[in-house]
Amino acid sequence: MMMYPIMEAVRSGGDLENVGGDSKYSKVIMCPDGCVLFRLTAKLLENENFFKGKFFEMS
Repeated sequence: MMMYPIMEAVRSGGDLENVGGDSKYSKVIMCPDGCVLFRLTAKLLENENFFKGKFFEMS
């Protein structure tokens, strides 16, 4: 439940440092009982941003 909004922030070109991440593309998340740490790391693909691109323009 905590990872979905973070993944959406990355997909829309956001910076994980704004939500407490270690770097622009990395964030550590602790499980609810505090026993396991998860590191979410995004990989930059250099694709055009879907939300800012011109996907819907007709030629």
